[in-house]
Amino acid sequence: MSSLFKKSLVATSLSLLAVQAHSAGFQVSETSVSGLGRAFAGEAAIADNAAVGARNAAALTRFNTTAFSGGLSIIAPDVHADVQSAGNGAISKAMLEASGLSTEAQDIAPTEYVPSFHLIHPIDDKLAVGFSAFSNFGLSTEYPKDFAAGVGAGDTALVTMNFNPNIAYKLNDQWSVGAGISAIYADAELNRFAGAAAGMIPGITSPTDRIAHLKGDGWGFGWNLGALWEVNEDNRFGLSYRSQSDITLEGNYEGLATASVGKPGQSVSGELELNLPEIIEFSGFHQLNQQIALHYSAMYIGWDSFQELKATSSASNCNDGTAGQCLQKDENWDNSWRYALGATYTMDKHWAFRAGYAYDESPVSAEDRTLSIPDSDRHWWSLGTTYTANDNLSIDAGFAYLDGDQVDGSEDGFAFSAGGDAYIYGLQLNYLF
Repeated sequence: MSSLFKKSLVATSLSLLAVQAHSAGFQVSETSVSGLGRAFAGEAAIADNAAVGARNAAALTRFNTTAFSGGLSIIAPDVHADVQSAGNGAISKAMLEASGLSTEAQDIAPTEYVPSFHLIHPIDDKLAVGFSAFSNFGLSTEYPKDFAAGVGAGDTALVTMNFNPNIAYKLNDQWSVGAGISAIYADAELNRFAGAAAGMIPGITSPTDRIAHLKGDGWGFGWNLGALWEVNEDNRFGLSYRSQSDITLEGNYEGLATASVGKPGQSVSGELELNLPEIIEFSGFHQLNQQIALHYSAMYIGWDSFQELKATSSASNCNDGTAGQCLQKDENWDNSWRYALGATYTMDKHWAFRAGYAYDESPVSAEDRTLSIPDSDRHWWSLGTTYTANDNLSIDAGFAYLDGDQVDGSEDGFAFSAGGDAYIYGLQLNYLF
Protein backbone atom coordinates (compact mmCIF):
# COMPACT_ATOMS: atom_id res chain seq x y z
CA MET A 1 0.00 0.00 0.00
CA SER A 2 2.85 2.46 0.69
CA SER A 3 3.79 2.46 -2.99
CA LEU A 4 0.22 3.33 -3.88
CA PHE A 5 0.25 6.34 -1.60
CA LYS A 6 3.62 7.63 -2.75
CA LYS A 7 2.41 7.49 -6.34
CA SER A 8 -0.93 9.13 -5.63
CA LEU A 9 -0.20 11.90 -3.13
CA VAL A 10 0.25 14.66 -5.70
CA ALA A 11 -1.18 12.84 -8.69
CA THR A 12 -4.26 15.02 -8.85
CA SER A 13 -2.62 18.29 -7.95
CA LEU A 14 -3.50 19.84 -11.31
CA SER A 15 -6.43 17.83 -12.69
CA LEU A 16 -9.53 16.91 -10.70
CA LEU A 17 -13.28 17.05 -11.03
CA ALA A 18 -13.24 20.83 -11.21
CA VAL A 19 -12.40 20.43 -14.88
CA GLN A 20 -16.13 19.83 -15.31
CA ALA A 21 -16.64 23.51 -14.48
CA HIS A 22 -14.51 24.90 -17.31
CA SER A 23 -13.60 24.02 -20.82
CA ALA A 24 -12.32 20.49 -21.43
CA GLY A 25 -9.19 19.61 -19.51
CA PHE A 26 -8.54 22.46 -17.06
CA GLN A 27 -8.71 25.24 -19.66
CA VAL A 28 -10.45 28.51 -18.73
CA SER A 29 -12.13 30.35 -21.62
CA GLU A 30 -13.53 33.38 -19.81
CA THR A 31 -11.43 36.13 -21.40
CA SER A 32 -14.47 38.14 -22.59
CA VAL A 33 -18.03 38.51 -21.29
CA SER A 34 -19.36 39.46 -24.72
CA GLY A 35 -17.70 36.26 -25.94
CA LEU A 36 -19.33 34.28 -23.13
CA GLY A 37 -22.76 35.24 -24.47
CA ARG A 38 -21.99 33.65 -27.85
CA ALA A 39 -20.15 30.58 -26.45
CA PHE A 40 -16.91 32.26 -27.63
CA ALA A 41 -17.84 31.81 -31.28
CA GLY A 42 -15.87 34.09 -33.61
CA GLU A 43 -13.56 35.40 -30.90
CA ALA A 44 -10.48 35.72 -33.13
CA ALA A 45 -12.35 37.80 -35.73
CA ILE A 46 -15.16 39.87 -34.16
CA ALA A 47 -13.16 42.51 -32.27
CA ASP A 48 -16.25 44.15 -30.78
CA ASN A 49 -14.22 45.36 -27.76
CA ALA A 50 -10.69 45.35 -26.36
CA ALA A 51 -11.02 41.77 -25.05
CA VAL A 52 -10.03 40.53 -28.51
CA GLY A 53 -6.44 41.18 -27.43
CA ALA A 54 -6.52 37.89 -25.50
CA ARG A 55 -7.51 35.90 -28.61
CA ASN A 56 -5.93 37.52 -31.69
CA ALA A 57 -3.27 40.23 -31.51
CA ALA A 58 -3.77 41.13 -35.19
CA ALA A 59 -7.28 42.44 -34.46
CA LEU A 60 -5.84 45.38 -32.50
CA THR A 61 -5.66 47.29 -35.81
CA ARG A 62 -9.47 47.50 -35.95
CA PHE A 63 -9.45 50.17 -33.24
CA ASN A 64 -8.89 53.83 -34.14
CA THR A 65 -9.01 55.06 -30.55
CA THR A 66 -7.84 53.77 -27.17
CA ALA A 67 -10.15 51.02 -25.91
CA PHE A 68 -10.55 49.45 -22.47
CA SER A 69 -12.48 46.36 -21.36
CA GLY A 70 -12.65 44.98 -17.84
CA GLY A 71 -14.80 42.03 -16.85
CA LEU A 72 -15.59 39.46 -14.20
CA SER A 73 -16.97 35.96 -14.78
CA ILE A 74 -18.47 33.92 -11.96
CA ILE A 75 -18.35 30.14 -12.37
CA ALA A 76 -20.87 28.25 -10.23
CA PRO A 77 -20.34 24.48 -10.66
CA ASP A 78 -22.58 21.62 -9.56
CA VAL A 79 -20.16 18.69 -9.51
CA HIS A 80 -20.39 15.36 -7.70
CA ALA A 81 -18.48 12.09 -7.36
CA ASP A 82 -19.62 8.72 -5.98
CA VAL A 83 -17.33 5.85 -5.04
CA GLN A 84 -18.96 2.53 -6.02
CA SER A 85 -16.39 0.12 -4.61
CA ALA A 86 -12.78 -0.25 -3.49
CA GLY A 87 -10.09 -2.91 -3.61
CA ASN A 88 -10.88 -3.65 -7.25
CA GLY A 89 -14.46 -4.55 -6.32
CA ALA A 90 -13.68 -6.53 -3.16
CA ILE A 91 -15.03 -3.79 -0.87
CA SER A 92 -18.55 -2.61 -1.64
CA LYS A 93 -19.97 0.86 -1.27
CA ALA A 94 -22.09 -0.36 1.68
CA MET A 95 -19.00 -1.74 3.43
CA LEU A 96 -17.19 1.57 3.02
CA GLU A 97 -20.14 3.47 4.45
CA ALA A 98 -20.48 0.98 7.33
CA SER A 99 -16.92 1.79 8.33
CA GLY A 100 -17.85 5.48 8.64
CA LEU A 101 -16.44 6.66 5.32
CA SER A 102 -18.14 9.08 2.96
CA THR A 103 -18.70 7.64 -0.53
CA GLU A 104 -20.67 10.52 -2.02
CA ALA A 105 -19.21 13.99 -2.52
CA GLN A 106 -21.55 16.79 -3.56
CA ASP A 107 -20.69 20.34 -4.67
CA ILE A 108 -16.99 19.59 -4.62
CA ALA A 109 -16.10 22.47 -6.96
CA PRO A 110 -16.55 25.84 -5.22
CA THR A 111 -17.68 29.03 -6.93
CA GLU A 112 -14.83 30.74 -8.73
CA TYR A 113 -14.23 34.33 -9.89
CA VAL A 114 -12.30 34.97 -13.11
CA PRO A 115 -11.32 38.61 -13.84
CA SER A 116 -9.93 39.98 -17.09
CA PHE A 117 -8.42 43.30 -18.14
CA HIS A 118 -7.69 44.54 -21.67
CA LEU A 119 -6.31 47.76 -23.15
CA ILE A 120 -5.66 48.65 -26.82
CA HIS A 121 -3.95 51.82 -28.02
CA PRO A 122 -3.49 52.70 -31.72
CA ILE A 123 -0.18 54.43 -32.48
CA ASP A 124 -1.27 55.49 -35.97
CA ASP A 125 -3.52 54.13 -38.71
CA LYS A 126 -1.30 51.07 -39.16
CA LEU A 127 0.33 50.28 -35.81
CA ALA A 128 -1.38 49.40 -32.52
CA VAL A 129 -0.27 48.05 -29.14
CA GLY A 130 -2.22 46.37 -26.39
CA PHE A 131 -2.06 44.63 -23.04
CA SER A 132 -4.29 41.88 -21.64
CA ALA A 133 -4.36 40.19 -18.23
CA PHE A 134 -6.49 37.05 -18.03
CA SER A 135 -6.49 33.38 -17.08
CA ASN A 136 -6.25 30.46 -19.52
CA PHE A 137 -6.09 27.59 -17.03
CA GLY A 138 -7.24 26.85 -13.49
CA LEU A 139 -9.30 24.63 -11.19
CA SER A 140 -10.50 24.20 -7.62
CA THR A 141 -11.98 21.25 -5.69
CA GLU A 142 -12.89 20.55 -2.09
CA TYR A 143 -13.76 16.95 -1.17
CA PRO A 144 -15.00 15.92 2.29
CA LYS A 145 -12.03 15.07 4.48
CA ASP A 146 -13.52 11.64 5.26
CA PHE A 147 -14.05 10.76 1.59
CA ALA A 148 -13.24 7.08 0.98
CA ALA A 149 -10.88 7.86 -1.91
CA GLY A 150 -9.17 10.60 0.04
CA VAL A 151 -5.72 9.65 -1.22
CA GLY A 152 -6.74 10.93 -4.65
CA ALA A 153 -9.18 13.63 -3.55
CA GLY A 154 -8.82 16.12 -0.69
CA ASP A 155 -8.70 19.75 -1.75
CA THR A 156 -6.88 21.25 -4.70
CA ALA A 157 -6.46 24.73 -6.15
CA LEU A 158 -4.64 25.89 -9.27
CA VAL A 159 -4.69 29.55 -10.32
CA THR A 160 -2.91 30.96 -13.36
CA MET A 161 -2.70 34.53 -14.66
CA ASN A 162 -1.41 35.53 -18.08
CA PHE A 163 0.13 38.99 -18.58
CA ASN A 164 0.22 39.51 -22.34
CA PRO A 165 1.51 42.63 -24.17
CA ASN A 166 0.75 42.64 -27.91
CA ILE A 167 1.63 44.61 -31.03
CA ALA A 168 -0.18 44.65 -34.40
CA TYR A 169 0.51 46.05 -37.84
CA LYS A 170 -1.92 46.68 -40.71
CA LEU A 171 -0.23 45.52 -43.92
CA ASN A 172 -2.97 46.88 -46.21
CA ASP A 173 -6.73 47.37 -46.26
CA GLN A 174 -7.36 43.63 -45.90
CA TRP A 175 -4.51 42.10 -43.94
CA SER A 176 -3.19 42.65 -40.42
CA VAL A 177 -0.68 40.68 -38.39
CA GLY A 178 0.11 40.69 -34.69
CA ALA A 179 2.36 39.15 -32.07
CA GLY A 180 2.84 39.13 -28.33
CA ILE A 181 4.65 37.57 -25.39
CA SER A 182 3.19 36.13 -22.21
CA ALA A 183 4.41 36.01 -18.65
CA ILE A 184 2.29 33.39 -16.87
CA TYR A 185 2.11 33.09 -13.10
CA ALA A 186 0.80 29.87 -11.53
CA ASP A 187 0.02 29.07 -7.91
CA ALA A 188 -1.04 25.61 -6.70
CA GLU A 189 -1.92 24.01 -3.38
CA LEU A 190 -3.21 20.57 -2.42
CA ASN A 191 -4.00 18.52 0.65
CA ARG A 192 -4.68 14.78 0.70
CA PHE A 193 -6.28 12.63 3.41
CA ALA A 194 -6.12 8.96 4.35
CA GLY A 195 -9.72 7.94 3.61
CA ALA A 196 -10.06 4.16 3.31
CA ALA A 197 -6.33 3.77 3.90
CA ALA A 198 -6.63 4.75 7.58
CA GLY A 199 -5.20 1.98 9.74
CA MET A 200 -3.12 0.55 6.89
CA ILE A 201 -0.26 2.98 7.36
CA PRO A 202 1.74 3.23 10.59
CA GLY A 203 0.59 6.24 12.60
CA ILE A 204 -2.46 6.95 10.39
CA THR A 205 -5.57 6.13 12.41
CA SER A 206 -8.33 8.43 11.11
CA PRO A 207 -9.72 8.87 7.58
CA THR A 208 -9.30 12.62 8.06
CA ASP A 209 -5.56 12.40 8.82
CA ARG A 210 -3.67 14.49 6.29
CA ILE A 211 -1.11 12.42 4.44
CA ALA A 212 0.19 14.99 1.96
CA HIS A 213 0.51 18.72 1.48
CA LEU A 214 1.97 20.59 -1.46
CA LYS A 215 2.15 24.31 -2.08
CA GLY A 216 4.15 26.07 -4.78
CA ASP A 217 4.18 28.78 -7.39
CA GLY A 218 6.21 29.81 -10.40
CA TRP A 219 6.45 31.70 -13.67
CA GLY A 220 6.50 30.57 -17.26
CA PHE A 221 6.73 32.34 -20.60
CA GLY A 222 5.20 31.97 -24.03
CA TRP A 223 4.39 33.83 -27.22
CA ASN A 224 1.48 34.32 -29.59
CA LEU A 225 0.91 35.20 -33.24
CA GLY A 226 -2.19 36.32 -35.12
CA ALA A 227 -3.52 37.24 -38.55
CA LEU A 228 -6.71 39.01 -39.58
CA TRP A 229 -8.18 39.01 -43.11
CA GLU A 230 -10.85 41.67 -43.62
CA VAL A 231 -12.48 40.60 -46.88
CA ASN A 232 -14.72 43.65 -46.52
CA GLU A 233 -16.43 45.50 -43.69
CA ASP A 234 -19.02 42.72 -43.28
CA ASN A 235 -16.83 39.63 -43.59
CA ARG A 236 -13.55 38.78 -41.91
CA PHE A 237 -11.52 35.80 -40.73
CA GLY A 238 -9.04 35.48 -37.88
CA LEU A 239 -6.32 32.95 -37.13
CA SER A 240 -4.28 32.92 -33.93
CA TYR A 241 -1.61 30.76 -32.32
CA ARG A 242 -0.61 30.65 -28.65
CA SER A 243 2.51 28.66 -27.81
CA GLN A 244 2.96 25.91 -25.26
CA SER A 245 4.20 27.21 -21.91
CA ASP A 246 6.18 25.23 -19.35
CA ILE A 247 5.93 26.45 -15.77
CA THR A 248 8.08 25.09 -12.96
CA LEU A 249 6.22 25.30 -9.67
CA GLU A 250 8.63 25.58 -6.76
CA GLY A 251 7.56 25.16 -3.16
CA ASN A 252 7.28 22.77 -0.26
CA TYR A 253 6.08 19.18 0.01
CA GLU A 254 5.09 17.12 3.04
CA GLY A 255 4.14 13.47 2.64
CA LEU A 256 4.58 9.96 3.93
CA ALA A 257 7.89 9.73 2.12
CA THR A 258 9.28 12.67 4.08
CA ALA A 259 8.73 10.99 7.47
CA SER A 260 10.52 8.16 9.20
CA VAL A 261 7.15 7.03 10.64
CA GLY A 262 3.59 7.13 9.42
CA LYS A 263 2.39 10.72 9.42
CA PRO A 264 3.90 13.34 7.10
CA GLY A 265 7.20 14.60 8.37
CA GLN A 266 9.27 17.69 7.73
CA SER A 267 8.69 19.98 4.82
CA VAL A 268 11.10 19.51 1.93
CA SER A 269 11.60 21.82 -1.01
CA GLY A 270 10.65 20.50 -4.42
CA GLU A 271 9.37 21.38 -7.85
CA LEU A 272 6.74 20.21 -10.33
CA GLU A 273 6.66 21.08 -14.03
CA LEU A 274 3.31 22.07 -15.51
CA ASN A 275 3.04 21.88 -19.30
CA LEU A 276 0.30 24.16 -20.64
CA PRO A 277 -0.78 23.33 -24.20
CA GLU A 278 -0.50 25.28 -27.42
CA ILE A 279 -3.76 26.74 -28.78
CA ILE A 280 -4.72 27.41 -32.40
CA GLU A 281 -8.00 29.20 -33.15
CA PHE A 282 -9.70 29.95 -36.47
CA SER A 283 -12.74 32.27 -36.49
CA GLY A 284 -15.13 33.80 -38.98
CA PHE A 285 -17.52 36.75 -38.76
CA HIS A 286 -20.27 37.65 -41.25
CA GLN A 287 -22.62 40.63 -40.95
CA LEU A 288 -25.61 39.38 -42.95
CA ASN A 289 -27.59 42.63 -42.72
CA GLN A 290 -27.85 45.63 -40.41
CA GLN A 291 -29.28 43.50 -37.61
CA ILE A 292 -28.00 39.92 -37.88
CA ALA A 293 -24.44 38.60 -37.76
CA LEU A 294 -23.15 35.01 -37.69
CA HIS A 295 -19.83 33.90 -36.22
CA TYR A 296 -18.02 30.64 -35.62
CA SER A 297 -14.76 29.21 -34.32
CA ALA A 298 -12.71 26.03 -34.37
CA MET A 299 -10.07 25.73 -31.64
CA TYR A 300 -7.30 23.14 -31.46
CA ILE A 301 -5.77 22.50 -28.03
CA GLY A 302 -2.44 20.62 -27.96
CA TRP A 303 -3.07 18.64 -24.80
CA ASP A 304 -0.55 15.99 -25.86
CA SER A 305 1.99 18.16 -24.03
CA PHE A 306 0.36 16.98 -20.78
CA GLN A 307 1.77 13.46 -20.63
CA GLU A 308 2.79 13.19 -16.99
CA LEU A 309 2.98 14.86 -13.62
CA LYS A 310 6.35 14.58 -11.93
CA ALA A 311 7.39 16.19 -8.66
CA THR A 312 11.05 16.11 -7.74
CA SER A 313 13.17 17.17 -4.78
CA SER A 314 16.83 17.22 -3.85
CA ALA A 315 15.84 15.69 -0.50
CA SER A 316 16.84 12.05 -0.23
CA ASN A 317 13.74 11.23 1.84
CA CYS A 318 11.27 12.31 -0.82
CA ASN A 319 11.20 9.47 -3.31
CA ASP A 320 9.03 6.98 -5.13
CA GLY A 321 11.68 4.35 -5.59
CA THR A 322 13.79 6.84 -7.53
CA ALA A 323 16.09 9.19 -5.62
CA GLY A 324 14.76 12.73 -5.59
CA GLN A 325 11.39 11.83 -7.12
CA CYS A 326 8.31 12.53 -4.99
CA LEU A 327 5.89 11.25 -7.60
CA GLN A 328 5.46 10.35 -11.23
CA LYS A 329 2.03 9.81 -12.77
CA ASP A 330 1.28 9.19 -16.44
CA GLU A 331 -1.58 11.29 -17.86
CA ASN A 332 -1.45 10.47 -21.60
CA TRP A 333 -3.78 13.26 -22.71
CA ASP A 334 -4.68 13.65 -26.36
CA ASN A 335 -5.10 16.74 -28.50
CA SER A 336 -8.68 18.01 -28.61
CA TRP A 337 -11.00 20.38 -30.49
CA ARG A 338 -13.63 22.93 -29.51
CA TYR A 339 -16.27 24.08 -32.02
CA ALA A 340 -18.56 27.07 -31.52
CA LEU A 341 -21.37 28.72 -33.49
CA GLY A 342 -23.15 31.94 -32.54
CA ALA A 343 -25.32 34.80 -33.74
CA THR A 344 -25.79 38.45 -32.78
CA TYR A 345 -28.99 40.48 -33.22
CA THR A 346 -28.61 44.27 -33.06
CA MET A 347 -32.03 45.62 -32.13
CA ASP A 348 -31.17 49.34 -32.15
CA LYS A 349 -28.31 51.71 -31.29
CA HIS A 350 -28.56 50.76 -27.61
CA TRP A 351 -29.25 47.02 -27.47
CA ALA A 352 -27.65 43.93 -29.01
CA PHE A 353 -28.47 40.31 -28.13
CA ARG A 354 -26.46 37.18 -28.80
CA ALA A 355 -26.59 33.41 -28.40
CA GLY A 356 -24.21 30.54 -29.01
CA TYR A 357 -23.54 26.83 -28.79
CA ALA A 358 -20.21 25.03 -28.41
CA TYR A 359 -19.10 21.43 -28.38
CA ASP A 360 -16.04 20.89 -26.19
CA GLU A 361 -14.09 17.67 -26.78
CA SER A 362 -12.36 16.00 -23.83
CA PRO A 363 -8.61 15.29 -24.12
CA VAL A 364 -8.95 12.24 -21.86
CA SER A 365 -9.66 8.89 -23.52
CA ALA A 366 -12.09 6.44 -21.89
CA GLU A 367 -9.31 4.04 -20.91
CA ASP A 368 -7.32 6.81 -19.19
CA ARG A 369 -10.26 8.29 -17.29
CA THR A 370 -9.70 8.04 -13.55
CA LEU A 371 -10.97 9.60 -10.36
CA SER A 372 -8.32 12.25 -10.68
CA ILE A 373 -9.35 13.07 -14.27
CA PRO A 374 -12.99 12.10 -14.94
CA ASP A 375 -13.13 14.52 -17.85
CA SER A 376 -15.85 14.22 -20.48
CA ASP A 377 -17.16 15.97 -23.57
CA ARG A 378 -19.43 18.90 -22.75
CA HIS A 379 -21.94 21.19 -24.42
CA TRP A 380 -22.14 24.96 -23.96
CA TRP A 381 -25.43 26.90 -24.28
CA SER A 382 -24.97 30.67 -24.02
CA LEU A 383 -26.93 33.91 -24.02
CA GLY A 384 -25.75 37.51 -23.78
CA THR A 385 -26.53 41.15 -24.33
CA THR A 386 -24.77 44.50 -24.75
CA TYR A 387 -26.17 47.84 -23.67
CA THR A 388 -24.51 50.78 -25.44
CA ALA A 389 -25.04 53.88 -23.32
CA ASN A 390 -23.30 56.28 -25.72
CA ASP A 391 -20.52 56.37 -28.29
CA ASN A 392 -17.92 55.63 -25.59
CA LEU A 393 -19.51 53.38 -22.98
CA SER A 394 -21.06 49.92 -23.26
CA ILE A 395 -21.81 47.10 -20.81
CA ASP A 396 -21.86 43.38 -21.62
CA ALA A 397 -23.70 40.67 -19.70
CA GLY A 398 -23.40 36.97 -20.44
CA PHE A 399 -24.62 33.59 -19.24
CA ALA A 400 -23.62 30.04 -20.16
CA TYR A 401 -24.81 26.61 -19.10
CA LEU A 402 -22.22 23.82 -19.38
CA ASP A 403 -23.68 20.34 -19.66
CA GLY A 404 -21.15 17.66 -18.72
CA ASP A 405 -21.67 13.94 -19.22
CA GLN A 406 -21.90 11.40 -16.41
CA VAL A 407 -18.85 9.14 -16.61
CA ASP A 408 -17.50 6.01 -14.92
CA GLY A 409 -13.92 5.09 -14.21
CA SER A 410 -11.46 3.57 -11.78
CA GLU A 411 -8.23 4.55 -10.10
CA ASP A 412 -6.05 2.79 -7.54
CA GLY A 413 -8.76 0.17 -6.99
CA PHE A 414 -11.61 2.67 -6.51
CA ALA A 415 -14.50 2.40 -8.99
CA PHE A 416 -16.42 5.64 -9.29
CA SER A 417 -19.12 7.57 -11.09
CA ALA A 418 -18.74 11.31 -11.61
CA GLY A 419 -20.36 14.17 -13.43
CA GLY A 420 -21.52 17.73 -13.19
CA ASP A 421 -22.76 20.89 -14.80
CA ALA A 422 -21.80 24.53 -14.38
CA TYR A 423 -23.38 27.96 -14.68
CA ILE A 424 -21.27 30.92 -15.72
CA TYR A 425 -22.32 34.56 -15.27
CA GLY A 426 -20.37 37.54 -16.50
CA LEU A 427 -20.39 41.34 -16.52
CA GLN A 428 -18.01 43.59 -18.46
CA LEU A 429 -17.50 47.31 -18.96
CA ASN A 430 -16.08 48.69 -22.22
CA TYR A 431 -14.91 52.26 -22.76
CA LEU A 432 -13.49 54.12 -25.76
CA PHE A 433 -11.28 57.11 -24.92
